[in-house]
Amino acid sequence: MRLGAGLTGAMAVALAGGSAFAQDIGYHSGAINLAVHGAVSEQISSVSGADRFPGTPPSNLDGYGRLVGDWTSPEGWLLGANLETSTRRTTEALGSGEAYVYFSSGLGRIEVGKDYGPANSLAFHAPEIALGQIRGDFARYAGAQALLSAFDTATEPKIVYLSPPVQGFRFGVSWAPSDRANVGAENPADRTLQHDGVELGAQYQRPLGDWVLGASAGYVHAHAAAITQRQDIDSWSAGVEARRGPLKLGVGYVDRGDSNLLVTGFKQREVNAGAAWTMDRWGLAASASDIDGVRYFNRLAAIGGYFNLTAHVTARADVVRFDEHDGSLPRRKGVTAVSELEYHF
Repeated sequence: MRLGAGLTGAMAVALAGGSAFAQDIGYHSGAINLAVHGAVSEQISSVSGADRFPGTPPSNLDGYGRLVGDWTSPEGWLLGANLETSTRRTTEALGSGEAYVYFSSGLGRIEVGKDYGPANSLAFHAPEIALGQIRGDFARYAGAQALLSAFDTATEPKIVYLSPPVQGFRFGVSWAPSDRANVGAENPADRTLQHDGVELGAQYQRPLGDWVLGASAGYVHAHAAAITQRQDIDSWSAGVEARRGPLKLGVGYVDRGDSNLLVTGFKQREVNAGAAWTMDRWGLAASASDIDGVRYFNRLAAIGGYFNLTAHVTARADVVRFDEHDGSLPRRKGVTAVSELEYHF
């Protein structure tokens, strides 16, 4: 991997900050807990060496809201709901909100609603903090994100089961009736219409001296509607992680195959790796990925982080270098810088 490589030359990009507001209101009464979170953030970007996506503004003003509440029974069961929405839509690959109910006991956790499945939530890969680095907000402006884990059903409505950890091992399974995107497109080939999406995920962690080591695996399968002429989702990933105090190292491998593509024999694969150092006041991360398919590649390298200027002000920034080439399209190569300033109280 070329961790942090290539961030010179075209890296002469100006970072700027915006403004934001966030508020957290909590209520606790016996076995009932309720919390409300809200935020408004402004994000500013700069693209060098390539064209910005057509019609994409250099800045975005986003709103965010979250309501989470739960009730603990005398037997220790937990019943709750999580409602989350955001105007921030990075790409189709990332959902803009979650809305689900959950039930947790000694036998595990069940979630029903819009949420990520276990192929995503249990996966180890290159760490992502602040604005996400190679799987981050840069893709709103120019460049394509890394997958990090198996090509999945994102936050489509689903039923999820997560087992309790037993001696460091846990697993999960989910089922999504459908995975839909661009359903209003005139050309059916521009739509995503997958059904019966099944996700499997497993994770193992154990301490070794001052380190905590982990490994994961995930698999996703869904059936494409014939009208779209797209391929079924058939993707898997594996990853490892090592943590010691504020340091986190992660490596992942993804086999997307032809999942949800209009072609066969594409055989897209990805290797990603990265490191992060996270503290209460500040954090830094670097990550890179190498994505290959038949007549296609995408090379990404990124650095980013956050800094709490005061107890109520946080700054975040990412610089991402991308180099993408599809045999049928012009090569796109450049640097995207994104910054964000958030006020919270």
